[in-house]
Amino acid sequence: MKPSLFLLTTLLLCALCDANELQLKLVPRGRPFQLTFADPREIKMALSFEGDSRINAMIGNYFSLFGLQSASNPDNSIHVGLEGAGYFSMVEAERRFPLETSDGLIGTYIEGRVDNWQWQFRYTHVSAHLADGSSDTPIPYSREHIAGRLAYFPTPDIDLYAGVYCLVNSVPVVAPLGFQIGLNYFSPWSAVSLTPFFGADLQWKEQSSVNPTASIELGVAMSNPRERYRSLRIFYAYLTGSDPRGQYFTRVTTTHSLGIEMQI
Repeated sequence: MKPSLFLLTTLLLCALCDANELQLKLVPRGRPFQLTFADPREIKMALSFEGDSRINAMIGNYFSLFGLQSASNPDNSIHVGLEGAGYFSMVEAERRFPLETSDGLIGTYIEGRVDNWQWQFRYTHVSAHLADGSSDTPIPYSREHIAGRLAYFPTPDIDLYAGVYCLVNSVPVVAPLGFQIGLNYFSPWSAVSLTPFFGADLQWKEQSSVNPTASIELGVAMSNPRERYRSLRIFYAYLTGSDPRGQYFTRVTTTHSLGIEMQI
């Protein structure tokens, strides 16, 4: 996980901080960089159904180890932490749903927020496997990449983001670069703690012969407006492009699904 780079970056940021303005927080709550819920490989807790033939489960969490918080504006902060997730697909077979694929992710992050801007750096490892519900032939699959993302909030209801990915190790060997743009939008209208929302994500990856890959989420968040990023959400999702499952990364796919998600 490149601990020397992780530690060096953390110490450098701490040294650049004004000790009179920033306060050290141990195990701070949440993350400064809002999660991009239309990204099919974001860290989240969700269950979705593709018709009656496939169930997708995403189980993820993050843990901020420590942070630096502005004394004058608590929303302005820097966090350093760990993250992990599992992505599972189950396919219908004889009235049961055996596990088809499993993808695992672990990583570290350092990210911050200053007023309407957010930034993030991640170092992530991903591996992918076939399970007993698949009759395909597995391939060796492992990815390690660094990523940088920047987000801007022109209003409290809109989050625009962009990112760059670079593989530092891969099995099989593939081209390293990738790019991402997207947005999250929560309607300013809300009734009975229900807020309509929309998310869109577009990715282009050199490793794939299918570009770009586009995904959207459309649904309703069940919370008060101030907590809508940390809410129970019911959604419709659409994805077209490269299959996000590692064992099938060379395949073209188009999916429609209904699901429920709980922001961690």
